[in-house]
Amino acid sequence: MEFEDIQKSWQAQSVQVKADNKTLNAQTSKWEKNQQRLLRSNICMSLGFVAAMIGIGWVYFSYHEEFGMPFKISIAFIYILMIVFSVVSWRSYSFNKNKMHDSSQQYIEQLIGKLKWQKAVITKYTFVYVVILWMALMLYIWEITKTGSPTFKFFAYGITTLYIVGITAWTHFRKKKKQLVEIESIIADLEAMKSSFQ
Repeated sequence: MEFEDIQKSWQAQSVQVKADNKTLNAQTSKWEKNQQRLLRSNICMSLGFVAAMIGIGWVYFSYHEEFGMPFKISIAFIYILMIVFSVVSWRSYSFNKNKMHDSSQQYIEQLIGKLKWQKAVITKYTFVYVVILWMALMLYIWEITKTGSPTFKFFAYGITTLYIVGITAWTHFRKKKKQLVEIESIIADLEAMKSSFQ
């Protein structure tokens, strides 16, 4: 009788393992898709920042003698901001390519940490980046439009502000909400997986 009970228990356990493997594969696929999307996004952002730095550098070296300290400070802030935001954004990406099948709770906790950081970039740090960028651009415009008419200054400030607000709002409603839902879903899956290892 005891042997039959053990056999039934073992058979039931093997079915459970198959279900767990299926769930694990789905979670791994979600995580990998998230990381592929993040990698593409970070590469494009980094290349865009490099192009912007080259363009801004050309502007600086061409006109730095014509303008005062606000011009130089605004450009320095924009450079620092792009470098810091690149580092912040790349911190969300996991360069560690361990497989979840061989993972410990510590590894899963690390993945959850990466996702939480990615969420923080989307919800907090991007907003901080945009506000500081706007301030640096306002300082830049203030310096280069010193001799311009009030109407020209008004349009320069207004168009730049509308552009930044418009792009920020568009990315928030078109992309970031979807990304946050995806991140929350993966975090929930990983938390469940971590609990199952206990």
